[in-house]
Amino acid sequence: MSKLGRIFIRSCSFQLPNIVTWSPADLIDAQNCSDGLAVVLLNRPILLHKEYFRSIWNNAKVRITVDGGTNRWVDFVKGHIGTEDQLKAPDLVTGDFDSCTDESLAYVTRLNCRIIKTPDQNATDFTKSLMTLQNTGYHSEISRVLVLCESSGRLDQIMANINTLFLAPKILPNAFVFLRSSNSLCWLLPAGVHRINIPSRLVLEHIWCSLMPIGHRAVCSTSGLRWNLDERVMEFGSLVSTSNTYSEQEVEIKTDSAVLWCMGTSPKDM
Repeated sequence: MSKLGRIFIRSCSFQLPNIVTWSPADLIDAQNCSDGLAVVLLNRPILLHKEYFRSIWNNAKVRITVDGGTNRWVDFVKGHIGTEDQLKAPDLVTGDFDSCTDESLAYVTRLNCRIIKTPDQNATDFTKSLMTLQNTGYHSEISRVLVLCESSGRLDQIMANINTLFLAPKILPNAFVFLRSSNSLCWLLPAGVHRINIPSRLVLEHIWCSLMPIGHRAVCSTSGLRWNLDERVMEFGSLVSTSNTYSEQEVEIKTDSAVLWCMGTSPKDM
């Protein structure tokens, strides 16, 4: 079996046709997550715990900063004493560079980072960074892409990030793309049956989760949640499943079309 095949099975094993098992604990806690992982830093504040960010960044197979995300990376390095020696340089620096400062570009240039300008205005810098992974050949080495962003602030940018999740399977058909913020992990569940292994602390602390149709209706059934669905039609203007939590450590979701799964990663604030 090829190295990529081993990575793919480890990150998302197909037990039966169209049944996908997800084990996101390593992306939540940044432990043992190096195999086939690319990390993409978008232009949002880095609110993740310093040690989490350092671990997930340094252990990744490929590290990318996207446009203003390069400013965020440079500021983080300069703002943490000793981090410059500990934090690996980006492998790729991409974007149209309308948000990246000349100082940041000069900084990563001195580090011999590979800088690729993507001026096309018909796609977001995030979408184009996935295209760059494909075009540079890194796609053959990765099975997962963890995108570091925040889920507050510009609603249009948040929706654009979700749109990229829908585009990602066409750009990187052999990799799964996850959105990671300081308090959540989100990804797209395509039509089919999904089993998600939930870290025990999230179950014990009654951390929130949600299941949402984006742009179209979805008929869903679930088990393992506090409030389960039984062949329920979900769509905006009707039912969406938010502010849910867990009753078991394994959640099963059956859906006839793609839905967005989000899970909190920290204790409830209220």
